[in-house]
Amino acid sequence: MVGGVVAMLSSPAAAAHVDAELDGTGPGGFGVVTLGVPTESGKPSTTKVQVRIPDETPLRTVRAEPLAGWTLDIQMRKIDPPLRKDDGTPVNEVVSTVTWTAAASGGIPQGQFQEFGLYLGPMPDADTLALPATQTFSDGSTEVWAEQATGDEKPKFPVPTVTIARQSSGGLLPVIAWTALGLSVIGLGLGVFAIDRASRRPADVDSVSAAD
Repeated sequence: MVGGVVAMLSSPAAAAHVDAELDGTGPGGFGVVTLGVPTESGKPSTTKVQVRIPDETPLRTVRAEPLAGWTLDIQMRKIDPPLRKDDGTPVNEVVSTVTWTAAASGGIPQGQFQEFGLYLGPMPDADTLALPATQTFSDGSTEVWAEQATGDEKPKFPVPTVTIARQSSGGLLPVIAWTALGLSVIGLGLGVFAIDRASRRPADVDSVSAAD
């Protein structure tokens, strides 16, 4: 995780979106989501970043990484029915939003970016997880990154979305493996049979010759 702001080396247009990346865990697992928040050239400094956990995807565990020069604010909400811990204990409150606010005269200057980390889980049984984010600038203006893509149209403010890695269902691979093993056994058996036949044949020929 990058501890401070970093200059964007690519063009501003290519790096202007807030994005998110998961460390690769699958459904039911726990992992770290890293959000990259850039301040586009020509914009005031970014002074606040808020991430919202969608109501339709409550997460039992949300841990925010503290950053030097930023304060953390975590808001909770009630849920019904509750989630359950591994031991069956009910969880009636979950994190609703996580907000990082820069100290006075701090923030992310234009042309630079900052990474923000969240430890989340258990991951939902889904292909992706969207994490809407609101970026606030030093002049009080905001950009809400919450738009879903529709067809081939690319939204102006796409919602940061991570891909949840799914393990192979194993439906086909075991069949292939067992088939290969079966063919190997058959091949071995045929090979042994052929060797045995070859070793017996000269003796049979000699017997026939002697009889003649």
